[in-house]
This record gives sequence, C-alpha cells and structure tokens, in this order.
Amino acid sequence: MKIEELLKLVDAIKASDLSEFNIETADVKMTLRRASKSQFPEDTTALPPVPTSPAAKEEGLVEVLAPLVGTFYQAPSPDAKPFVGPGSTVLPGDTLCILEAMKLMNEIEAEMQGQVVDIVVKDGDLVEYGQVLMTLRPVRS
Repeated sequence: MKIEELLKLVDAIKASDLSEFNIETADVKMTLRRASKSQFPEDTTALPPVPTSPAAKEEGLVEVLAPLVGTFYQAPSPDAKPFVGPGSTVLPGDTLCILEAMKLMNEIEAEMQGQVVDIVVKDGDLVEYGQVLMTLRPVRS
C-alpha cells in the first residue's frame, strides 16, 4: 500500500462516523481509532482552577508558586519537623518545602525575607506548575 493510499484512507475515516477501523494487507497491518470527545475536552475552560490562597487577598502578601509539577512535602522526612509553618520568619535562601518530581527532591527556597502567613497545600499533595504553595508577608530589615 502506498503512502498516498494510506492518507486517503485516513481522510475517509476522519470524514466518517467510525470510531475504529482495521485493515490488513500483505504488507500493512493498521488499526485507526478515533478518541472519544470525552477523552480530550475541547473546551479547557471547564477544567478546575488551580487553588489560590485566601490569605493572598490581603494587601502586600507574596505568593510562593510551584516552579514545577510534583509532590509537596513540608519536611525533609516523614518524622522530621516541617521546614516552616504559619508565623515562621524566613530569610532569602531558607528552605520552605520540597517538591518531589521524578524521584528528585527539589528544595524550594525563600527569595525574600518574610513571615509565612498561610500554607495552602497539604503535605503529600500533588501540585501543578504555578500553583500557590504558601503566602509570605514581606519583612523589611
């Protein structure tokens, strides 16, 4: 079967209502499946919003955002105390939390001096890129 014939076949199946098509010749064995519309939503506005912190509405607070997708951990190990909690004062470079991605532990560090106001996610939660992890109130020295 020539590539032109395959392309015509694919176009014909696209134009039909078939959800699956199988063909087998001496030199080609092919199955074409159409994904159901429920598998790939066309309207992404129906996706749930990424949670934000209610405390972020307070004037001047800074949101700490997840720089990658991963699992959020408040402590270096399950039996250790958390790096920070509400009310903790942090300096630039202090570890705020860990995001585990692909078996790598990524320490998320404070970029400014501040006080932790709220930790939005729970220990062990899967977080998305750009999701708010916690909020800080800037402290000027």
